[in-house]
Amino acid sequence: MKPTTISRSAAACAAAVVLAACASSSSSGGGGGGNTASGKITYGVLSCFTGRLASLGQAMLQGSQVAVSEINSAGGVLGRKVQLVTGDTSCDVADGVTATNQMLTKNVSGVIGPETQEINGVEPILDSNHVVDEFQGGDTARDHQTDPFFFRDSPSDSQLGVAMALYGHLQHYTRAVMLFYSDPAAQTFLKPVSQTFTKLGGTILKTIIVTPDQTSYLSQVREAIAARPQVIFTQEDPPTAAVLFREFRQLGGQSIPWIGTDVTSGSDYLKAITYPTAHAVLTSVYGTSVTGAANTAFINLFNQLFPGQKAAGPLANANYAYDAVISLALADDYAKTTNGTTVAHDMTKVTDPPGTACYTYSSCLALIKAGTKINYEGASGDLDYNQYNNTFGPYGAFKATAAGVEQQAYVMSASVLAAATP
Repeated sequence: MKPTTISRSAAACAAAVVLAACASSSSSGGGGGGNTASGKITYGVLSCFTGRLASLGQAMLQGSQVAVSEINSAGGVLGRKVQLVTGDTSCDVADGVTATNQMLTKNVSGVIGPETQEINGVEPILDSNHVVDEFQGGDTARDHQTDPFFFRDSPSDSQLGVAMALYGHLQHYTRAVMLFYSDPAAQTFLKPVSQTFTKLGGTILKTIIVTPDQTSYLSQVREAIAARPQVIFTQEDPPTAAVLFREFRQLGGQSIPWIGTDVTSGSDYLKAITYPTAHAVLTSVYGTSVTGAANTAFINLFNQLFPGQKAAGPLANANYAYDAVISLALADDYAKTTNGTTVAHDMTKVTDPPGTACYTYSSCLALIKAGTKINYEGASGDLDYNQYNNTFGPYGAFKATAAGVEQQAYVMSASVLAAATP
């Protein structure tokens, strides 16, 4: 299967905010084992729906909603319909703990999320309640984790960092500055970006860390420009980016190319630095989908559910949440229970080879009912977990049009990224 193009617009993000609010207020749970009083099975979407990184939660919810629609059209899980409840972590540890405890009162049988910023507070709670967690963060500290309830269906930031550095190398850049804000999730990129770029023959001239949401960064901007980089590797939140890009322009550094993470592709970020600036100098790197039956099913159903967003396409990373929900549902079906301990043990039995490849929930469910070992191949890739319950996949380089629509400009396969990894 080959990667395919994803594009999206600011309008898609705005609509997803409304969806997140509706889901959070209207869904409820009750009863045990993930079943509500109405007999439904409940999955939780735990992420930041407010705050400077709210775009992450919006994408996660969007992908989850598409998956639940597909599951319910095929009869649900174990003969029961699935519903979602949301928990807003604000990408903060303390808020994440509160949101998780509230979510557990709704008897969720599995959780999609959270992000890197709050996982240290959330993971012990989910583990103690034996709840399967489909983690959506890039935390490199979990590249070799051993938690049996933890599954990461989106690649680690160590792979994203490699992809950023590799893309810079492919653009023939040899002199780079790393400019990241002090958020813990951003700090995980420093090592993979610098080590990969150096391995490929490049030089990191400066590493500049900024405190978020300050009114000025003139000293740091002068330091970056004085180093005379060919490219700047980056991640920061939209308010910080707005100030940085404005001051680079004021000091004559407006033509320096930037390579950013998935965060820099969010509509709030693009608006903050302005669409013309993003179009001129910014390339955002993040995981991309692959062509094939799974992605076709995902896109077709997305278009039905969100017809107003058809032209823009799904939000970045929504495909990972979609695959997370589908694989969790299939593991429940295979295990014939929503009991977390059993489901966690059986997760790789529906995602990893050997087995008959299947690409949609209905086709995979039919094989499970027939007693056939399956190997679910997702919209985001093959979804094969390694011994640390981590997955790998292709990455794309995306550039915004003058109207703010992200379009894929280049693809780096998992094998190419593996070869570039230090």
